[in-house]
Amino acid sequence: NTLPASPVGRFGLGVPAAGGERLNMSEQPQQFTIKIRNTDDVPLEFENPIHEQYLDKIKQMKAFKDWCNGIDGDFKVKKILIQSVDMFGPRVGFIKFSADIQDKEGTKIPGVVFMRGNAVGIFVLITCEEDKKQYTVLTVQPRVPTGKYNLAELPAGMLDDSGDFIGIAAKELQEETGIMVKQKDLLDLTDMAYKGAYLGVYPSAGGCDEMIRLFLYRVKMKRSQITEIHGRCTGVLEEGEKIKLKIISIHELWRAAPDVKALSALCIYENLVARRELPADGLPPQ
Repeated sequence: NTLPASPVGRFGLGVPAAGGERLNMSEQPQQFTIKIRNTDDVPLEFENPIHEQYLDKIKQMKAFKDWCNGIDGDFKVKKILIQSVDMFGPRVGFIKFSADIQDKEGTKIPGVVFMRGNAVGIFVLITCEEDKKQYTVLTVQPRVPTGKYNLAELPAGMLDDSGDFIGIAAKELQEETGIMVKQKDLLDLTDMAYKGAYLGVYPSAGGCDEMIRLFLYRVKMKRSQITEIHGRCTGVLEEGEKIKLKIISIHELWRAAPDVKALSALCIYENLVARRELPADGLPPQ
């Protein structure tokens, strides 16, 4: 039987193991190794021995592999301690770990990481056919980590192991808004802004690895179509999504959503328009 991935602190009294035995949390943790930058073997430990069963799946987690292989050479990784594991069915969804890291001068660098992987956000720019006014779509849904039941955000979604950012963007846009889009009609705003220097934006770089690539979708709609979208309930019920759509003027976006995806996308879009790298009318190419 597969044991549940329940994080337990190192000061707990122990956790039930198979057959009802209790694991002694004071025992010396078993040590494994992980390759950093495909060269250095670094000690890998588990704060809770019950999570050792997920070792192979953690090593195959795309976000963890990318972090281990791509971490800057200015960091010297001495050890990694896995503190908690959350499974999404058969695969690892989230992990939290503490990395013992120094810089080249030997100064210790804070290394507590909540790892969830990368994501996409989609800025939908709707131009009304009748009056040419511009609108965007927000998803309003419960967000437990914020304590807010109705939080307005850009349509977004987590990246899967395929690494297909633009494919996931098209899929999430359809799931969350009902708007069907061809992948070729999505513009990568972050690539246009950073020219490859960065692949996306980091909303909480002090504690989380998440990097979000932002896409622009431009579309013309009749006023009746725009009105029909507003207030529509969407989302994948099997995944616990409870989403209500909200249409607002793009000129109100900066104060309508306390969402870093929305604010970043708007900032990039407005600067690209100001530099004439995107048309000001917001219309899709003919």
